[in-house]
Amino acid sequence: MANLVTAGEILPLIEPTLSTANIINIKDTPKILEYRVESDDRSVDRDKVEQILDKNNITYGELTRDVGGFGGSEIVTFDMKRVRIIYKLKGSRGSGGGAEATTLTESAQCLYAAIAFGLGREITSNDITQDNVKKYSKLFDINETNERILNELPDEWVESSLLGANKLYQTFKGKGKYVFHRGSKEVDKIEAAFKRVSKNENVRININKWNPSDIWMISDDFSFSFFDKENTILGLNQVIQEKLEENILIGVSLKKIIGNVRISVKNIFRDMKTCKYYDGYEYSKKSIDGYVLLTGGTKIQYRSFGAGDGLTGWQGEVKGANANQGKISLGPTNLILKNHGQKTIPTDAAKRVRDEPDKVFAEISKGLTKYARMTKAEINKLENDPKIYTLKFLYSKLQVTQLLDILENKLLKKDKRNQIVEDLYLYASSQSKYSSAYYKLE
Repeated sequence: MANLVTAGEILPLIEPTLSTANIINIKDTPKILEYRVESDDRSVDRDKVEQILDKNNITYGELTRDVGGFGGSEIVTFDMKRVRIIYKLKGSRGSGGGAEATTLTESAQCLYAAIAFGLGREITSNDITQDNVKKYSKLFDINETNERILNELPDEWVESSLLGANKLYQTFKGKGKYVFHRGSKEVDKIEAAFKRVSKNENVRININKWNPSDIWMISDDFSFSFFDKENTILGLNQVIQEKLEENILIGVSLKKIIGNVRISVKNIFRDMKTCKYYDGYEYSKKSIDGYVLLTGGTKIQYRSFGAGDGLTGWQGEVKGANANQGKISLGPTNLILKNHGQKTIPTDAAKRVRDEPDKVFAEISKGLTKYARMTKAEINKLENDPKIYTLKFLYSKLQVTQLLDILENKLLKKDKRNQIVEDLYLYASSQSKYSSAYYKLE
């Protein structure tokens, strides 16, 4: 039988076990009493509090107010006052940045999804407990500690991981028994298969362009022997797609989820249709860049993205209506040009700029005349402007000019030109024929 207590009896009951936490009274009205528990070990403290409530036969449930993140516990007391205990990170610290934060958030998605599939239902923050983590530990294999996920994951990523886990459960429930992988030996095997076939074909493609999946769902029915006979990227991609469609090997690319959650499949080859056509170019008179224009308002900006005055980092970046949508470096750009039977952009731009800057500028001048429609007087003025005429300008603008010379060649047929720019776009946005199938969760 439940033990009925008054609101005032709750804090004295739980306070002794929260000696290292900050307990803040954030609301006290005739009907509601709320405590914010700020802790370095919020999952441990929540377990302790709920164990005390269980020991004293005090009924509690999930919060009836959305507080985001890790959630909390709610008790309806004898005096009909709701007592809410909300668990937060001490100091409101976040996950930091860079690779460490990426490891934490991606591993968290695996752990949360494993609990959802283990419980066989959609989950809330109250399901992310040490008991459930231990109970379903065989359903995830990650390169992050459970403790960091439980105690250091920022609230916005707790919310994102819950939404992601529930969407994955909705999408794949009943389709297989999965283990969720991030940074595991199995992920290493997938990457090794890609490196093997790309080496065989002497194709230089960034592994994240081949497949941008951050986590992998691997079914009991999957075997890595499926990869053994594949010696080409297209062959490996075919296997990746087949196993994805069979729901036994599923790569998932993650984005932080805010509000509505969506999941969509990418790079299913039979569904890929021409979606972009060549629509001209932009070639400015002063800046280091140039744009390949595509239908629908999309542009690929080519320029040096290298830091400072360094002669490095020349690549294209897709510019969409709302955000940048991916990059393509010189190597893959040349690979696409070569595969369509076209000349490639020379890779000696940095050396030429240092050894023969005058010859480089003479070549750029032809582009300024043809593509920017500049007069000889304007070009001479530009050459004598030290703010514009820099080694980085020469390095970047030379390669922009060389790319446009290839695309604007009068001997290049319209259909072929469209195919080239479509492949540039698809590669940059991880949708090319060199890329393999995956799901995008956002």
